[in-house]
Amino acid sequence: MQSRHLLNTKKYMKRYGILLAVAAGCGIWLWWGGEKKDVISRSDPYRIGVVTKSRTSEYWMMIQSGMETAARQAGAELILFSPESEADQEAQEKLAGSLVKKNVDVLAVAPIDSGTYPEYRKTAEKKGIPIVSYDTPFEDPDVPYVGIDNQKAGYRLAEYLCEALEHQGDIGVIAGDLRQLNHRQRVEGICDYIEKEPNMQVVFVEEGYGNRKLSETEIHKLQDQYPEIRGIIANSAVAALGLVDEVKTHNILVVSHDAQSDSIEALRDGSISALIAQYGYEIGYETISYIDAMYKGKNVPKKKILEAELLTGESLEKYDEKYSQ
Repeated sequence: MQSRHLLNTKKYMKRYGILLAVAAGCGIWLWWGGEKKDVISRSDPYRIGVVTKSRTSEYWMMIQSGMETAARQAGAELILFSPESEADQEAQEKLAGSLVKKNVDVLAVAPIDSGTYPEYRKTAEKKGIPIVSYDTPFEDPDVPYVGIDNQKAGYRLAEYLCEALEHQGDIGVIAGDLRQLNHRQRVEGICDYIEKEPNMQVVFVEEGYGNRKLSETEIHKLQDQYPEIRGIIANSAVAALGLVDEVKTHNILVVSHDAQSDSIEALRDGSISALIAQYGYEIGYETISYIDAMYKGKNVPKKKILEAELLTGESLEKYDEKYSQ
């Protein structure tokens, strides 16, 4: 039986007037090698090159799915490359460089390192190939961005957790790679809110867990180091789901980012107390829609900020109703 969230995801996609089709019937070809490469082939010469951070989690697979749908609707050709790991900056930059060499019309990147100015960007600028960031912004404010307001998301999670803990106690943060601006902004938002709480503090920020779980040893080490910890904010669903079994006997509340089937079920059963619902499918779809509008000469904002709901166990009923329509 399909999970309830998977059914909801399909219904969510129907809001854009589409249904996923069998790959062979939609002009999708897959290459499996060291890095994963997908191409949606169309007769239209307009080509969008995309580089993700990885494709090893449900979140990134849903981003790809949203992009594929929007590209079909726009009549564009989508060339999508993925490194094996969210930590492999070198592989990501090589993949982006290969797309620039192919002379794509637009390049979309979710940078593994937001602060660099790699060779592919220099070459793209020389060739007049515009670059759009999604999910994760570049530090360069001139590069357009499509995604959520990450600082606001961190702030809202901290606000919820403090209220749930009755404004007392220590909390910790399990962050992603802090080279990536979205993860830094989430931590900044958390700290901005905690500064308002006289009886609370952030006692640790552990980075590098954007798409990786903490080991059992790492979790026990943190528990031994910070025995008074009452809550943890995880910057990704993968990291949160790696925590819940180990901390539940210690009465530690866990809140997180990313609405995907496993995190929604963890919210439903109470393992996770709250989620910022960042929808991968929507980010993928809206990124290609933004690029299509930009390429066709329409006025677009420098940033396209998408809604990110705060979901709790109490609000899941409304969530289910919303995506059952």
